Parts: sequence; structure tokens; C-alpha cells
Amino acid sequence: MVEGPPQWPLLPHHDGQNPATPPGRGPAPGHGPDDPLRLTATWSNEVRRGRWLVPPYVTVAPNMSNIVLDLRDAVPEALTIRLSVHGVAGNVVLIVPEGWGVDTDRLGKGIGSVRNRIGPLAVQGFPVLVVTGTVGIGTFVARRERFFERWGRGRRASGQGPRELLR
Repeated sequence: MVEGPPQWPLLPHHDGQNPATPPGRGPAPGHGPDDPLRLTATWSNEVRRGRWLVPPYVTVAPNMSNIVLDLRDAVPEALTIRLSVHGVAGNVVLIVPEGWGVDTDRLGKGIGSVRNRIGPLAVQGFPVLVVTGTVGIGTFVARRERFFERWGRGRRASGQGPRELLR
């Protein structure tokens, strides 16, 4: 890699800082109410599944598309996760593992519908999702995993990862 002096803006130069982390960059999004993790879907679906970190503040905005948040392998960073829904015309689906709770008492609906098959109470030590905002024309569904979603993963004991298929 070619290093240039500071007066050459197109070539990188070494100024004693780590080039991988830009200066002035704050914490990751989702750790404050003024900077939530924003998941938007406009004319294309947004799906989060697998192992991912769920920050304390998440905003979802479906617009003519669907957002699916699969929380079965997700790692929560707080025991209370605030999920704000700003729906125009799209669906939001939460696939929630055992022990978690989903509180939809503060979620409004326009023409759409809200289906919470989980309930607001969580088992001690498990997180609860507090859902606020408005659905709009679409639907909001909070549910457990279905048989065909569990089938390819194999049965797991607590603390074990997903079974590997086709090694």
C-alpha cells in the first residue's frame, strides 16, 4: 500500500491513528433513544435471522414490504428492548423464543391488525420487548417458531447452538 503525505488527499497517510476506526465515531446504533437501530424496508423485504445482537432501542419501518425479526438465535443486550413501529403499508413479524415477553399495549393500529401470541410477561432473566408506534395498513404478529421452522434446525437443548446440516 502506498502512503502519501497529508497534502495528497487521495492517498492514505499514517497519522498515528487506527485507520479501521474513524475518529469521532460513537457507539453502535441502538444504545440510546435518540439513535435507535433503524430497519427500513421499502419495496424490498428486510429479514434479520441467525445470531445477531439486539440493542435496547430498535425502530422498524415497513413501507410496501415486510420486516421479519427472527429472535431465536439473537443475543439481547438488555432485559428491556424498546421496539418502535412506524408502519405505512407493510407487515412486521417477530419470531420470539421461549421465555421472552412481548408487550403490545402501546402499539396502535390504523386499518391493520395486531396479533400478540406471546404475552407481556417474560420469565425471570429473559428480555421483554415493549412495542410502541403505529402499524398503519399492515399487520404486526408476535409468535413462536412454527414446526417447519424448527424442523431444519433440529431439537436443541438449552445452551446448544443450531445443528449443522450437510457438513
